[in-house]
Amino acid sequence: MKQLLPTSVILIVVIALIASSYSTNAQIERFEAADSEGVTATRDSTTLYLQVDADVKGPVKIPRLAAPLSSMMWQGSITDDGIRLKPEPDHWVIHWKNRPAEDATLVLQFGDEPLLMEEIKPIKKSADGSFYLPAHKAIIEGKKIRYEPQPYKNTVGFWTGKDDVAAWDIELDKPGRFSVAVLQGCGKGQGGSDAKIVFIAGEGKESDRLDFQVIETGHFQHFCWVHLGEFELTIPGRVSIIVAPKHIKQAALMDIRAIHLIRLPDKKK
Repeated sequence: MKQLLPTSVILIVVIALIASSYSTNAQIERFEAADSEGVTATRDSTTLYLQVDADVKGPVKIPRLAAPLSSMMWQGSITDDGIRLKPEPDHWVIHWKNRPAEDATLVLQFGDEPLLMEEIKPIKKSADGSFYLPAHKAIIEGKKIRYEPQPYKNTVGFWTGKDDVAAWDIELDKPGRFSVAVLQGCGKGQGGSDAKIVFIAGEGKESDRLDFQVIETGHFQHFCWVHLGEFELTIPGRVSIIVAPKHIKQAALMDIRAIHLIRLPDKKK
């Protein structure tokens, strides 16, 4: 028995590893939207894999994804090798200082499924009936504004244009009244801009609107929750929540990491 036990344990471990590997590999799919010359992309539920040919010196461009970035490194490496991501409004550019000499795989780990913007669906309510709108699911329109996925940012930022807007779509199951708060950051001396949050429901009609003033937090990535007020949604179905500037006082409006819509109790008749 003493000789058989280690062998049986090893066999069980090997089988478990094979099964685990098979399960993981079964989830990986081709992701042609992120392909480029010399780069082949695949993805699973939390990771983007970029197989980079040896003769590709960089940088590599991929589409903007609806997911916050956790880490980037060459597969098998224990350091980031100077890998950096620069977000643009509709795509991201990946640079590096060092890379393996042979064909290598760049691994980007995310905090959510790495989806294209056209793949995301309207946000559904949480268990408590509220709606949490993270920055990575924001629909961006404008020349400068963009989603910045880096861990220390994870925000809608670069909000410098008077026509730049950010929007989120939700699936409203029933009418109701909500309290709304924004997780915002604003640099020193940059506060005081005027903005609005508009709620569009039904046939593109404005359901409600709140005007507010941006609060300075000392840094664009120093985020704090700010309560904006209450609003009412009367038409169930898809509702768009749109944030736009009314007047940008200094260089930029603000950064937004999230918006939270909290359903209020029904009024007693």
